[in-house]
Formats: sequence, structure tokens, C-alpha cells
Amino acid sequence: MNKRINYIDAVKGLAILCIALLHFEAGVLPNEVNVWIGLFMITAFFFTSGWLQGIKGDSLSVKELARKRIRQLGIPYFWFTLIILVFDIIWFLLGQIELKIIFRDIYKSIVLHGIGTLWFLPVLFFAECLFCLVRNSKRPVTYSLLLLVCSIFLIHLYDTYWIPLRTDDIHRIIDAPLCPIVWTLRAWPVIAAGFLLAKCFSRYMESTNLWTFIGGLAMLTISIILVIYPFPIDIVNVYLINLLSAFSIMCLFSNISQLHTTKFFTYWGKNSLVLMCTHFSITLEIMKFIDRALLHHPQFEGMRTLAYFVAAIIVTYPMVWLFNNKLSFMLGKRNQTTFS
Repeated sequence: MNKRINYIDAVKGLAILCIALLHFEAGVLPNEVNVWIGLFMITAFFFTSGWLQGIKGDSLSVKELARKRIRQLGIPYFWFTLIILVFDIIWFLLGQIELKIIFRDIYKSIVLHGIGTLWFLPVLFFAECLFCLVRNSKRPVTYSLLLLVCSIFLIHLYDTYWIPLRTDDIHRIIDAPLCPIVWTLRAWPVIAAGFLLAKCFSRYMESTNLWTFIGGLAMLTISIILVIYPFPIDIVNVYLINLLSAFSIMCLFSNISQLHTTKFFTYWGKNSLVLMCTHFSITLEIMKFIDRALLHHPQFEGMRTLAYFVAAIIVTYPMVWLFNNKLSFMLGKRNQTTFS
């Protein structure tokens, strides 16, 4: 059960590349494409987390899961936070950012909001633990439904009444520790859905299956249609697109993950953590500096941002090698197996 599963790595690889692409591109992609990718890319990681639990049939207690995830998620959170803060200091000394950015990032790190994309690591930790708590309870269905209703209600309050107030520094300071809580409430149902769907359908993913491929195409089409013609209830529409997009891509990759052309995606799925934690707060900032200071472009926008995206992926390859070998302790690794 410790063997990596190609189609899951491929889904995660596509997702992390989509995340990086949306952070780099500026005004290139149509709005509908941007929205669909935005709903798929993070959901895929929570969905595959639940899917893996469903395949493995994990019976870990919350305490055991927390201990395991602190090593896999907590240790990388600490080290990448430290790396980004060092980069912030260098950037400040070069006159590229203000001193308050460093203090902001320190505060966000302490309250587990995370710097840039590092928010994902504590949220995945808490969301997995929350799902594990209800799954191991005496009445998992009842408690899951109650928690789902409470989650939707709290998210509605946050989106409707709190977000409009985030217009000044005081409200943003108060908001920083609230964000991981709200993001956790958004994430755990996706983990639960991945778990349940894996219990029902994972056996069909073990070999090439025409019906799985057709079903994947159908769900992918529906998720795209829902972006263009949304369901009337916003939160239902979002979760439908989230789950349909992640599940459809998984169905498609389960049929083609053995092809040589998908190895690029499986590579980045295996090394998604490094790209996740470095591209936004470090690589993107360097590319913006090159574009602004060396090439004298007033705005970071247009087709050239795609060239910077490709360049960022290329320069991340040696970083992946470095973290997988010399700095593997920063990824919480006890051996040379890769993060999943």
C-alpha cells in the first residue's frame, strides 16, 4: 500500500501545474477557463487525500494521523516558512519590498495562515484530522451531516458578513487566524467525498476501462457547463464543479497514466510539495523582478507571463533534486520515498 499510484500522481501533477500557471498568467486565459481551473486545482489535492484514505482503508486514530501528518506537513511548513522569510529579508535588503511585509509574513506564519501557498499545509492537516474524527465516531453519518450543515452555515456567515469588512489592516490582522478555520471547513467535505467515491469506484481505476473514460469525459463536460451556466445555489454549484472536475480528471488519468506522455504530470505529482511551496513566494517574485528591473516592463502581464511560467518550472527541477537528496529532512522524509 506504500507504492505510489500513477493516476493519483498525475492528477496532483496537473493540479500543481495549474496552480502555478494561474499565479503566473496575467490576462491570458479567458475568464471561464480561469474559473474552472481555479475550482479544480486546490480541490484535487483534498480529493486525492480522501481517495487515498479510501483505497488504503486507513483505520488510524486522530492522534496517530496527527502524528503522521505533523512529520509530512508540519516539518515542511516550518522549513519552507524559514526559507521564504530568509528570501523576504534578502528582498528587503535589495529594496524590493517594505519591512512591514516581513512582519506580516511572520505573523501569518505564527497563526497558521501561511505565507503564500503555505496555507495549504495546515489546512490539509486540520481537514484530514476533522474528517478522521467524524469517520471514527460511533455515528459517522449523523455527525458528518451535522458537521456539514454547521460548516456551510459558518462559511455563509463568513462570506456574507465578514469578507466585506476586510478593507483595512485591522480587519486583515483579525482575519488571518480565521482563514485556516474557514478553509478547513471548506476542505473536509471534499476529503470525505474523495473517501466515499474511492470506496465505490477505486476498483474500476486499477486497469484501463472504457466506461471510466467515457464517464470522465461526461463529468468533465458537465463541470465546464456549470461554469458557463451555473447552478442557482452558489455553494452547491461550487462543490459540484469541484468534485466533478477532480473526479473526472482522475477517471481520465486512470486510463492513460501508463502512457509516456503523462510522465511529466506524474513527476510533478510526486514532487508537488516543492513546486507548491516555492513558486509563488520565491520564483514568481524573481521573475517579476527580471521583468520589471531588467526588461523594464511596467506591468507583469500578457503572453510573456507564460514564458516566465515555463522558465519557473525549468528552474524548479534542480530544486526538486536538492530537496529530494541533500535537503530531504526539510520534507519530513525518513527515507527517499516522495511526498504524497
